[in-house]
Amino acid sequence: MRLALMIAGAAMLVASCGPEEAFAPNAVGAVSLEGDGALITAAQKVSDTIGGCEKPADALLESKVVGLESGSIVMLGCSQGAYAVTHRLFAVAGETLQLVTLPDYDASGWFATDQASMAEIDAGTGVLTTLRKNAGHGGCGSEGRYQWDGVHFVLQELRWQDCTSTTPPPFPIVWPLQQNAVVDPDGATPAP
Repeated sequence: MRLALMIAGAAMLVASCGPEEAFAPNAVGAVSLEGDGALITAAQKVSDTIGGCEKPADALLESKVVGLESGSIVMLGCSQGAYAVTHRLFAVAGETLQLVTLPDYDASGWFATDQASMAEIDAGTGVLTTLRKNAGHGGCGSEGRYQWDGVHFVLQELRWQDCTSTTPPPFPIVWPLQQNAVVDPDGATPAP
């Protein structure tokens, strides 16, 4: 619920900004969305408003822009911890940025996150992969594979393992439940 409110607040911030305040090109004092540096700066401004993504000063984590066939994704460096790094993702649509949320899974069930752990995007295929490790031994957490559909990343597969196991990835599949199965919307496969 809190994440949904933060996302809604960020969307209202971006939507309420006039051209002289936000991301309009050629406006005096505004941030243009042309060029990777300008995209990262604009994403940082929105991220700072949302909060929860403070990159440590000594972090080696870099932000970058990944160009896809249908749009671009800003991968804003968010955190660098003992087990992983995270990025906050923004989709670039025309002259606006849209915060990207992803479904993930843990012992309490499905949840939405706006930070992708160990994220990699294949610019050629539009596939995003993530790996969230919950312990130093790497034997628990989640692994996700998402496909860019031009608007958002659609979950293709999610693997998860609780921390009682020390078996390294790949983790057991939780979405879809059966490997190589077609997801039946009326079946028992849980919705992310």
